[in-house]
Amino acid sequence: MADKEKESARPLVSILVALFTGAGIALQQLSTGQPASFARWAMLIGGSIIGGLGGLFAAGLFESVLHWSGDVLQKLRIFFAPKVLGFVGGLCLVALAIGYLAPPTVDFTKRWLRGCDRPAAVRVLTSPEQLDAVRQLADAYESATAAADHGCPGAELYVYAAKPDAAREAIGSGWTNDALRQVGPRPDVWLPDSTADVDAARDAAARFAVPVPIAGQRVIAASPVVLGVPAAAVPDDLAARREELTWKQLWDEVVRRGWDVVRPDPSVSGAGSLATTVLYDRTKADGPAARAIEQRIERSLDAGGFPLADSTELLCRKRAGDPRRAAVLTTEQSLVRYNQGLGCDLGTGPPDAEQALVAFYPRDTIGADHPLVRLGWDTTAAAATAAVKDFESWLGRDDGKRALVRTALRPPPLFDVADPLSDRFGAHAGIAFERRPPSPETIRTTLQRYSQARRPGRILLALDVSGSMSTLADGRQTRFQVASAGVGKALALMSGRDEFGLRVFPNTRDLVPLGRADVPIAGVPRAKAATDALAQVRPGGDTPLLQTVGDGVTDAARDLDEQIAGLVVLTDGNDTSGLDPAGVDNRVHDKGVRVFVIAIGEASCGAFGLRDITAHSGGACYDAATGDIGDILTDLFGLLWGGEPTNDG
Repeated sequence: MADKEKESARPLVSILVALFTGAGIALQQLSTGQPASFARWAMLIGGSIIGGLGGLFAAGLFESVLHWSGDVLQKLRIFFAPKVLGFVGGLCLVALAIGYLAPPTVDFTKRWLRGCDRPAAVRVLTSPEQLDAVRQLADAYESATAAADHGCPGAELYVYAAKPDAAREAIGSGWTNDALRQVGPRPDVWLPDSTADVDAARDAAARFAVPVPIAGQRVIAASPVVLGVPAAAVPDDLAARREELTWKQLWDEVVRRGWDVVRPDPSVSGAGSLATTVLYDRTKADGPAARAIEQRIERSLDAGGFPLADSTELLCRKRAGDPRRAAVLTTEQSLVRYNQGLGCDLGTGPPDAEQALVAFYPRDTIGADHPLVRLGWDTTAAAATAAVKDFESWLGRDDGKRALVRTALRPPPLFDVADPLSDRFGAHAGIAFERRPPSPETIRTTLQRYSQARRPGRILLALDVSGSMSTLADGRQTRFQVASAGVGKALALMSGRDEFGLRVFPNTRDLVPLGRADVPIAGVPRAKAATDALAQVRPGGDTPLLQTVGDGVTDAARDLDEQIAGLVVLTDGNDTSGLDPAGVDNRVHDKGVRVFVIAIGEASCGAFGLRDITAHSGGACYDAATGDIGDILTDLFGLLWGGEPTNDG
């Protein structure tokens, strides 16, 4: 009888041996690599034991197990009838079903009654050029965490932007009160334009002698520098050579064919800084050659009324109208998103087929590598830290990489890309390029060469001294006093080859006539003469704003030669001149002078056509708080003035 039972148990034992061995192998495979958690250690040890037992059964214990199993089966049949076994088996199945269904049912009930738990708040800092793309990534991540947790997102990402230099200084300084005021709250994660920004932040930390608050970083994607040419302007003989030319050969074609070329301004744009570095380095541009490059770009910017701004603003202006069909030096990501119709609130959709940009990929081009930087502050919540790490991990998985592709970025190699990185949007999916940016030293050297090669500035500053400027701004100083202090701060950026003039209105008069910064007035350095003259002014009168704009452009354009001219008007009131804004717009258009208006107090960029007048000239209008005057003037003068600042003010 025992032998019969032993033989009947043989299939069961065979199945057990197979299951033991298979389970052991499966668990060992699951623990591939060094175990990173207790659970993986348990799988490794348990899998090894189970696999070993299976081997022992197969090697010599098989008959003993058969004998033991036969005895057990005989006893089971004596003490347990089939109905009892069926009942026990049914109970086990019910218990398993309850164990599987109960947790999600309890979670669903709790959420139905109380709603989702509050997700971890994560602050994400990026650049203005990346703002829309990073918000798109953040939305995709939040949706992914919600899909994995019954509709409840695991984190809430607050995305905000700061200019690259401001972000680098803020992080390098340890996020001082000035950074809190100018940029915003301390970020938990930083998504800069490239690792060059991270290197610059480390340099800033060394200058400030503070610990670098970087807890970790890794590159999540890249985007090559390209030349985007309007489709209608691509000649047949170059269309098939988009990936064959070097930067030197491509730039020679640009010059030979007389193309207009524009580029984001390197002082405010990561894409502009990288594009300038690549172009200078690959064409060996030094001295006169660098100046020749800048002349072509400057004339193209002026002719098309393009702003001195980052790639987003530059391409938005192009979408608004560019009859000269200028080519654009920028990154592939910016080009593709332009062709998709993203990044501008114009309501016009993508550009038409002729204005869509086609990317030229020089074979010696390089890319902007986009890092994710985790920041560690003493005040960072544990939940935020965990959410940042999960966000980073998600970007490294396939679904996160697909989200990166949808923002027109290229994840690390060996990941297939698709739309929008395709011919449909002016790109080429299979392009190869150097993904590492130039060294920090190369970038610094290039920007020094750019500073020497760019044209000097010619700025006329017209300051409103009407009666309303005597209004207290902060309880201690008047608007005029705050504005005067801001002017003094901005004048420190002048180089000796720049020109500057200071005018006040109403009762228009020049406190300092237009002239070179290194030419003193009555023996007094020009910057000091300006601040001394402002100290003697007493506000009073009306605000002939539009008259001041028209006259100022005429005077700034007089004797203009190889300079970037700008009229900067600071006002706090509504126009009292009665002039027609459209007439003033026509008067200042195509004069080669960029008009900038800083509107404070009761003034508004939405009134008197100021937004159109400034935009059509390649300038801009700023609705500003009084306390922001100094920062805005400093930024503007930094764009308009060239060379190294003097120290004689």
